[in-house]
Amino acid sequence: MTMKFRTLLFVALTAVTSVAASAFTYEGIDYEALTSTTAKVSSGASATGDVVIPSTVYDGTTAYTVTELGKSSFRSAQIKTITLPATLTKIGSSSFSQSSVEKINFNEGLTKIDYNAFYNCINLNNVELPSTLKSIGYLAFYSCTSLKSIAIPEGVTLLESCTFKDCTSLETVTLPSTLASFEDQVFSNCAALRTLDIPEGVTTLPESFCYYCLSLEDVKFPSTLTLIKNGAFTNCEFLQTLNLPESLRTIKKRAFANCNSLKNVVIPEGVVTLESDVFYECINMESVTLSSTVEVLGFGSLGCWELLPDNTHTWKFAHIYCKGLVPPHFEYDDYARPEPDFFSLEEFTDDEKAAFLNSLTLHVPEAALDTYKNADLWKDIPNIVADDSESGVKDALAAGAAVAKCTAAGSVVVEGAAAGTVVAAYTADGRLAARAIANADGVATLSNLPAGMAIVKAGATALKLVVR
Repeated sequence: MTMKFRTLLFVALTAVTSVAASAFTYEGIDYEALTSTTAKVSSGASATGDVVIPSTVYDGTTAYTVTELGKSSFRSAQIKTITLPATLTKIGSSSFSQSSVEKINFNEGLTKIDYNAFYNCINLNNVELPSTLKSIGYLAFYSCTSLKSIAIPEGVTLLESCTFKDCTSLETVTLPSTLASFEDQVFSNCAALRTLDIPEGVTTLPESFCYYCLSLEDVKFPSTLTLIKNGAFTNCEFLQTLNLPESLRTIKKRAFANCNSLKNVVIPEGVVTLESDVFYECINMESVTLSSTVEVLGFGSLGCWELLPDNTHTWKFAHIYCKGLVPPHFEYDDYARPEPDFFSLEEFTDDEKAAFLNSLTLHVPEAALDTYKNADLWKDIPNIVADDSESGVKDALAAGAAVAKCTAAGSVVVEGAAAGTVVAAYTADGRLAARAIANADGVATLSNLPAGMAIVKAGATALKLVVR
């Protein structure tokens, strides 16, 4: 028993000695050996002024190649510039967090900047990232309030959450063609950012992506985009136009709320859902065009009005153009209020509600005029007019369009739709009666339909028919 105890004690002492021997100081900077030939900077917290990290350092007997800056290695250090060695591959987490660094001379060969690396470096104003960089961690440049421009090199595929959040002086951003995705709040509160060109291949813009980018005037959306998430462009007050792609399917809650420079918005073919408050308090919006594919509107999705200091309301919103034969219907989501309402009028007085609805003109296809006049919520708008010039309704019998026929009592067969297309039948007042998916031959069967007038919709094609 005694011999075993002594053996364990010897092993433990040996391990402690080994760890202690791996740490050393060279030219005022602390290092730690990673292997027998490589080392990382463990602490340069006492460094000041202009700092140069050498490629090779010595512990007195052994030469080490410097490959990393360790976690928090220059945290809060009073340095002005730092030159990184050609051998460096990684900048560790919080390496320069809250330091006074103004300029980083990055090296070619660097592949990773870890999370929080330059967190709250308020003096950092010159960043030229190396072409070898592949990874940038979350909060990496958070609150670098002096940073004015950044170019992300080719090879980077992801920008993690809050990468450039609160970089309030950031004016220009260049994104690489390799970038495929973003996490939440990447450019949130970049108040000076003016334009943004999002690369092809990106399918989703995340929550609060450009939240409170007050100066953002123009966004180039990729043709691959399918989803814009909650609050992605909320409070982008200078955003004047939305050239949204036809690949887009869903616009989630408050995506463009408080975008006060939007005036005439067109929702492209392909979009199916606008969730709650998408255009909430877009106080200068005058019109919105809803494509024939739009099916769902959430609470207040068209709430384009302004609350005044005296608790009354004012608006410029005057025209809604609906291209579909089927009226978009209301669905509750996470922002649900007690009563369905496209316009979020719950705090309006009765007189204000009446004035608001009377000030609107709803433009719809002539063939759907009666349908809109009888559809829930839409029928509350007194001024509903036929306007096929704006509707863009497709002729259901045109070449290549889907056609439908009633084959038996309560049954409709649709032919010629693209495989996988959602096919739906609606009653004359816009209520969903049946839904099916077109098979590989482009055929879908809708059953148990009520007798009478119905609207059958397959993608962007819609037509009326009588169900027996």
